[in-house]
Amino acid sequence: MDEQLVWIPSRGKRMAGVLHLPRVRGRAPAVLMCHGFTGHKAESHRLFVHTARRLAQDGLAVLRFDFLGSGDSEGLFEEMTIRGEVDDALSALEFLRGRPRIDGNRIAMLGFSLGGCVVALSLPRADTVKTLVLWAPVSNPMRWMPPNGIPDKPQNRGGYLVGVNFYRELPELKPLESVRAYKGSVLTLHGGADQAVSPDEGRAYERAFANAAPFEFRLIDDADHTFTQPEHERTLIQHTAEWLARHL
Repeated sequence: MDEQLVWIPSRGKRMAGVLHLPRVRGRAPAVLMCHGFTGHKAESHRLFVHTARRLAQDGLAVLRFDFLGSGDSEGLFEEMTIRGEVDDALSALEFLRGRPRIDGNRIAMLGFSLGGCVVALSLPRADTVKTLVLWAPVSNPMRWMPPNGIPDKPQNRGGYLVGVNFYRELPELKPLESVRAYKGSVLTLHGGADQAVSPDEGRAYERAFANAAPFEFRLIDDADHTFTQPEHERTLIQHTAEWLARHL
């Protein structure tokens, strides 16, 4: 396979990405991977790297990238908002569709944690996306709202300064409403021992994707939020690869 470091334009800045291209003839189906809150294009214990390389071995192209303000991309994390990440995801999707070796009619989106919420919010503007894979997806953005409401200054979350605008837009974000018209296929995978994002948030998408065909929710017993244990990571990647082989 071929792995290329790429720069993706978005909102007047550049996002850093890695494009994995399989050794296949003709145009390949492709997957766009969206990382989680304070995450990056490799993700915890290189989860995105391992997944992308497995999918490329299966004949799929994969683009994993850093949202603006995250990882190696330009911008400040303090300026990050979920709506901004939706714009970034759509910019990455346009970039991926424009690559000469990509089949633009066979595109999937994969979102992890907040990335799953971003994928959901992107769908009304994403044109045709054939299938989705959501890992431990956030469905309630208000989970980040402080008890006292919108703060008057940036908040420190594990060394990351989260700006006021991030909190200000939270009540307006409705990912469960954004997905209702989607008619493609959807796989949601969640860890049974996830303490960061409850499996109930993943299950909430089952009711929301009323027009998806099909929708499947699968629980990986005893797995934590980032699927830390090697056997849980293997299960996650295997379910994902098998789904994409059938639906993409």
